[in-house]
Formats: sequence, C-alpha cells, structure tokens
Amino acid sequence: MAKQKIRAAVIGMGPHGRRIVDVIARFEQVELAAVVDRSEQALAYDKLPSNTARVQSTDKLWSAGGIDLVCVATNGPSHAALAAEAIAGGARYLMVEKPMACSVAECEQIIAEATKAGTRLAVDHVRRHAPAYIWLRQRIASGDWGQARAIWMQRPGIGLGCNAVHSFDTVRFLTGREVRRVTAWVDEPIGKNPRGPDFVDPGGLVVLDMGRDLRAVVAQIEDGSGPTAVEIDMTAARIRLDEQSGAIEIIERDLSVKPGPGRPAAYAGVEAPAGLSAKTDMLLMIQGCLADLLGEAPVASDGAQGQATVEILVAAHLSQRRGNVPIDVPLTSLSDRKEWLPVT
Repeated sequence: MAKQKIRAAVIGMGPHGRRIVDVIARFEQVELAAVVDRSEQALAYDKLPSNTARVQSTDKLWSAGGIDLVCVATNGPSHAALAAEAIAGGARYLMVEKPMACSVAECEQIIAEATKAGTRLAVDHVRRHAPAYIWLRQRIASGDWGQARAIWMQRPGIGLGCNAVHSFDTVRFLTGREVRRVTAWVDEPIGKNPRGPDFVDPGGLVVLDMGRDLRAVVAQIEDGSGPTAVEIDMTAARIRLDEQSGAIEIIERDLSVKPGPGRPAAYAGVEAPAGLSAKTDMLLMIQGCLADLLGEAPVASDGAQGQATVEILVAAHLSQRRGNVPIDVPLTSLSDRKEWLPVT
C-alpha cells in the first residue's frame, strides 16, 4: 500500500518562497497542494504543478483543510500570526523563514502553540545544513585545533534582521556555545527598504560575548562589497571561508614549537576534504532543513534556535539605544522580551 503523501502549502511566493517550491518538488512524499500570495503576479510562477491551488488569502487555505506541512516565507512581521494560523489549521509540520518573529515574546508564543498542538517546528537557518559548516562544527568540537577564541563574520546588504540573524545562528552552531552578552552599533538605514516603508532593518556591527574567552564579531554592512566571509581563530589553527569563491583556507600551528629569538612559530597549511566547498547551495540547504523537519529526530534548527537569534537581534537594538552598552541574554525584562522590531 502506497504511503499517503504529505500535503504542503507555501505562504509567500517571493524569491525564497519560489525556492521552497522548487525544493518541495525534490520530495516524492510531498505534494504541493497550495501556494498563497496577495500578488497575482507572484502566483503566476511557472514552475508550480498544474494541480496546485493558487490563492490570495490564507482563509481559503484553512477552510479547505488537509494541509500537513506549511512553509511560511513572508516578511518578519507576519510570521507569528501565520504560524498561529497554520498550527490552529492542523499543520503537523511548520517551517518559518527567519527571523522567526519580530520579538522574543512572539517566538515564545509560536513555540508554546506548536508544543501544545504537537506540531514539529523548524526555522529556516539553513547553514546548519551546509556541508562545509557541518564539517567545521565537527572539527571544532574534536579539539584538534584547540579552543575557539574569535569568530569574524561579515556580509553585505540589509539588515540585522534579514541577514545577520543567519550569522548569529552560525556562530552558535559552529561552537555549540550560547551568547551571554551583546554589544552593538546599529547603523542608520542607507537606502529604501525593498520591502516597503513600513520595514526598518539597518545593518551594524554586533559583538557577541560567548564566555570562556570566546568572542564573535558580526558585521552586517548595508553598502558593503562582500562577499560573505568567515574567519575562525582557534588556539592552534585559523580557518577562513569565502562563500563566493568557495575557498576554505586552513592554517594549523604546531604548539610543540615554542617561538623565541631566531625560532619563529611553526605553521602548516592543511587542505580541506576533497570536494568540500564554502559556496552555499541555497536549494540544497533548504532541502536539508525540510528533510530534517519531516524526519523523526530532533529538529536541528528548531524554535529554540530561532528564538535565540531573535533574542540577540533585539539585544543589539537595545544596546544601541542605551549607548552601546553590553546587554545580557537571555533577556529577563518583560518589556525587553516584548520589544517589537519591524525587520524584514
């Protein structure tokens, strides 16, 4: 007897929603039942299966029923309400685009509702499913390169909510460490937000104190040239990644050699595994996230991970507002947890 297909719906048919549609086609057990977008032009995407319903309102989606998987690919301010609708509508699986929501309180609400309903929840922090980052996480955890002391990540474009939350999650993923304090300098917006005048999502520089002599610096540069680059400084190695060229540069230091007069430190270049590239394949990463959600093991990028990055984001804005002072996380003040940011 054939296994019953998982009926899926994608809400939001912008660029990322279209990517999700393309990835769903890779899953034999998933049928794309419907897509939702207010724009008729967006609904005219030519790669949609012929039997996929195209609707402009989620009301029609829930009234029809029978949707098992919901992928929310809209802008940040709508995430909490759409997640609540999907859970109430009976979704067994829910994938929410980052940022998970616009406040910590909204994240808590989504997690609570999903837990109560038994809905598996994933947040689209896709670098947790990139082969290069998975390999690096394993190598860092092995201890062969000593201890992580600093991570530097820079990327161009808007903004702390749209892009830098990926960086916040990546440093946590690579090290397995949580952020304790956030100090930030949030920039003034440079250009018009492409999502519209209601969205405010500038770049900035964020310093993450992760305890035990580990710091991470995230530079989100709205008018930066890029490309996205990462440097990880260990006590016995330095690793650099360039997501544009795919280059992974590893230099190990021989700690048995004690430098002194006429005796320099000993370094050796090390090759990454053959075929491993720092280039990010967005469709492959989304596929990994979706496969993880539809599996049975704990979800790698679950609601707790999504909430953690939003907490860092909010703390960054609070730090800027309060004179660039360090802000402890988790946030304990109810008003801070309800702080709402109109990010993309």
